[in-house]
Parts: sequence; C-alpha cells; structure tokens
Amino acid sequence: MGTVDCVVVGAGPAGLAASAALAEEGVDHVVLERDRVGESWRAHRWDSFRLNTPGSMNQLLGPLPDDEYTGRDDVVRHLDTVAGRCPVRAGVDVTGLAPHDGELVLTTSDGPVRTRSVVVATGSENVPRLPPAAQALPRRTTQLTGASYRSPGALPAGAVLVVGSGQTGAQVVEDLVSDGRRVLLSASPVGRLPTPYRGRPMIEWLREAGFFDQRPEDLPDPAMTRMPNPLLPPGGDHDLDLRRLAVDGVELVGRVTGAADGRLHVDRSVGDCVAFAEAFAERARSMADRAIERLGLDSPPDAPDEPFDYPVRDVDELDLRAEGVTTVVWCTGMGGSHRWLPDELLDGGVPRHTSGASPLAGLWFMGLRWMVRRCSSNLVGMPGDAAATAAAVRAHLG
Repeated sequence: MGTVDCVVVGAGPAGLAASAALAEEGVDHVVLERDRVGESWRAHRWDSFRLNTPGSMNQLLGPLPDDEYTGRDDVVRHLDTVAGRCPVRAGVDVTGLAPHDGELVLTTSDGPVRTRSVVVATGSENVPRLPPAAQALPRRTTQLTGASYRSPGALPAGAVLVVGSGQTGAQVVEDLVSDGRRVLLSASPVGRLPTPYRGRPMIEWLREAGFFDQRPEDLPDPAMTRMPNPLLPPGGDHDLDLRRLAVDGVELVGRVTGAADGRLHVDRSVGDCVAFAEAFAERARSMADRAIERLGLDSPPDAPDEPFDYPVRDVDELDLRAEGVTTVVWCTGMGGSHRWLPDELLDGGVPRHTSGASPLAGLWFMGLRWMVRRCSSNLVGMPGDAAATAAAVRAHLG
C-alpha cells in the first residue's frame, strides 16, 4: 500500500466523519476497515432498533427529516452512501502500530503501511462486557448480549431476564413487552430524561440548553463521565421510567451480584435505582426551564410527576428454572477494542488522550465517550470533533 499522509482506522460513523473532514482540509488519506462499512450497525443492532436522536441531530448521515428517528437498516444505507464519497478500503485488518523514523507504521492484513498520521476510529462501545455471573449459568439457559439480541421471535419460548436498565436494556425490554413476553428486569442506576416536557421532546430542550456540549470539566464530579447515558427512547413521545415499566407488567429486581446452581443473586437496590433516575430527571427539567427562560419562549408549564406505587420483586435471588426464565440478555455495558495499540498509549485498555490527541505525535482518536464533549461518541457530535481533528492533522503535516 506504500506511504500515505494519513490513515483512518475504522469506517463507522466516526471514521467516515474524519474522512470527510480530512478531505475538506485537502489531506491525502485512506480509510481502512476490517469488515464492512458500519459493521457494528449491521451486526450489533436489534431488528426494531431506532436512533434516539431526531434527524436534525444526525446530519452526518445526510439530509434527514428533522423529526425522523432513523431505523437500523436506514442508518446502514446512509452510511454506505457517505462511504461512497470516502477512500475506504474494506477487508483490511489493522493489528499493530509503531513509530519509526518520524513516521507511524501500521501492521495490516494487507502488509505494512507507513504514514505520517493516524486517526483511530474503531469505536469505544462495540465489545460487550459480561459479568462473572454469566459464566456460572447452566447451558440450558440461552444467553445473549445487547449486541447479539435481534428480536423476541428469535428467542426460545419462556420468560426473559434482561440484566441492565441502560439505553439498550430498556429498549430491549420494550421490544419484548410489545411481543407479549413475560420480562424480568435487573435494574441499574441510570438517569431518566422525562419526555415530552413543556410541549416538546426533552432532547430538543437539552440541545438548546447546551447539554450535549458539556465538557468533562463542566461536571461537578469527573466520575460522571463513567455513568451510562441517560435514558432517552426513540420518538420523544414517552420516557423510559422503571416505575411505569413495572406498572405495565415488567418484574423489577435488583442488580445481579453473582450466580450459583442455576440461581442469580440480586441485591435490593431497585429503590436506589429509581431515586437516581428521578434525581437526574429533576436536573434535566431545571436545564430545560433555564433554556426556555433564556430564549424567552412562551412554553406551557409541565405537570410535576407525582410519586406513585410500583411493584418490585423483593427477593435476593432468582431461580431461573423455577421462574421459567429460558433466556438472559446481558445489557451490562460495552467497551472498545484497542489492544492492537502499544500498551504505553492505553490506560487500563482505554486510550490515553487529551481531547482526542494521543501522547504519541501524529496519532488521534475519534468517537470516544466524553472525548471532547458529552456528544463526542454520538452522531451529533462527530462532525465537529472530526473538523478539529482534521485541522490538527493538517497542522501536524505542515
């Protein structure tokens, strides 16, 4: 492949955004993708998946209706269109990187590639994390992750336990409930975004309030960057409230803490999880109210949420066979795979960087959570981050 000024590794949304920005800067580059364009979107999204941000926030995919919440197959189609304008080479696996004589040398399945700069856009949330309890369940139990779940019809008959009530877990639960499945949900502490709010989807108010442009230094506690994203369902017409899911028949249990003999041990933390979600919801309302006041909008007041009773399975273990649970869907978080990078560039497997810039000269990252802003790992934030990265690459190349 020879030498090129810049190599982008990964042809998902972040890599394609980087490629478009590098082209704007006039940087000669190539995009290397080990599988197909947008492979995670093809292989790791369930059938009914839709984006939880409207078209007005997803212009990376091309012109979209402002209120469209795009489905999985259409996302893939749009990514293919974007990739058609980029120098993508699919089927090339990058397995190593090393500095050499002022350049960077990539080890690839197509031979070594010398380059003056690299943008790593391989994703930070495409490798499922599984707790040790998953290894202790009997073989008769079907186990999936949020990345391998496809549809209720693909599961064996019986009840389903979803572990984790973040964005993926909550949407999988709604998918299962719509099919009439009996569902148990192991809750986790995740913020809730009440929507609609004061006449509009909450996401629109939060965008006006600068929520998605928050930087890590804007947060009262840096640890908040490690929390799951707050719950925001597609459509903006309802919110994902653990209490209402319970009222609708979802059986809430606490967090899974272990497993033995076909039983899952759970704690009694559902109340704490609900309290965490409601505290976040109140902060979101306050942000929206301030945005409405700043903009001088005449927006109708919103009726405050009144506390209400909701059923909880107050147990400390679940006997899966006795419960009729035949499938467990683990929605317990995702990580990235950066093991092909030198150890000194990683901190516990996570890339070391400052606003996307690696300590190694000529190396940048794209698409990492909270890389620059809250939205850095979302479609809405990638174009802006890509423009800044491309400008830095151009400056580095001189």
